[in-house]
Amino acid sequence: MSKNVGQSLRCLQRLIHQKVEVLKMESKDDLSLVQAHTLRYLDEHKEEDVFQRDIEKILNVRRSTCTEILNVLERDGYIERHSVNSDKRLKKLVLTAKTKELHLTISKNVERLEALLKKDINEEELEIFFKVIDKMKQNVKEDLYD
Repeated sequence: MSKNVGQSLRCLQRLIHQKVEVLKMESKDDLSLVQAHTLRYLDEHKEEDVFQRDIEKILNVRRSTCTEILNVLERDGYIERHSVNSDKRLKKLVLTAKTKELHLTISKNVERLEALLKKDINEEELEIFFKVIDKMKQNVKEDLYD
């Protein structure tokens, strides 16, 4: 097989990014993909205390990168950081009213993108896809931490 895995993944990632930009323009949404993903995660876990380390983990980013993402979201009024009684050093991430209004738009855009990505792909093919992707991620993680 002559196809390059890394190049194919990068091409797909660029196409997804382009589609996200189109969806953002249609909905007049000014959030980046990673910002929207962060806000969506916070909304899905609003009954739990979510901290920066949780966002670092789900986004798979370094602390400094996550700090910048959260600083921008806080500056733009999408989140607030609240102290926790058990440990004053920890700051719980909380969505603002501004974000709650935007959440429906974010969710619709994510659902549209997911539906587009899965179009004409059956459950068996998706299962194989996720197995292969998980194996590739594991291969890279093992190599990184050896």
